[in-house]
Amino acid sequence: MKKIPLTILLFSLVLVVLGCSSDKQIASSLSDERIVELRTEFPLSQGNPSLAQTVDVPFNQILEMSDSVVIAEVIKQNPNFKSTLTAEPGTPEGDAAEKDKARGIEPYKPTFVSYEVKVDEVIVGEDVEDTTNLFYNADFIGIEPDLKPGMKIVASVKKGTAPEQQGSYSFTRYATYYVVDENYVLSAYQGESEEMKSFTKQTDGKTLNNLVEQVKELWMN
Repeated sequence: MKKIPLTILLFSLVLVVLGCSSDKQIASSLSDERIVELRTEFPLSQGNPSLAQTVDVPFNQILEMSDSVVIAEVIKQNPNFKSTLTAEPGTPEGDAAEKDKARGIEPYKPTFVSYEVKVDEVIVGEDVEDTTNLFYNADFIGIEPDLKPGMKIVASVKKGTAPEQQGSYSFTRYATYYVVDENYVLSAYQGESEEMKSFTKQTDGKTLNNLVEQVKELWMN
């Protein structure tokens, strides 16, 4: 049996290690072509309601206002529901609500879009029931993500405060990602500000694990 020179053996091992490292680097993000294909099913959220003024809110700011960040699978879309907006006493909204009540005017009850989801994992924050509802204001239909049964998402969520929202959570395009090809994510929204573009560049089309680590780091800070 021939002996393999030590230098050749070491050189071969180096090539194997470099090859594995290269494969790992390539697999850390989706190809541009694949992202284009997936965007037909998971489009970017664009536009604003015609009667509302909105501003881009960076992911980290949404995180500061949230109770949890979850990985969840959409089970179904629920019937839309109406809910009274809460107005704290002493605030402009509260004062306006009191005046309306004194005049016999019914409080404004916006309509909300709701989805039943199965929570696979709570990445950070408070525990969330295995099955819960996520909702957003129906004024944003066509702007917020149009979720379908079977879709998986990563979403920053906040507990509902109105009586009709108890046990449910609001979510927003500003902090929602679609889970695609099992291990990757696509942002639901990219934004115009440099801060939002920077975070999207670090996460859009990258691995789910990468987004999870980014979320955990932001949560700790």
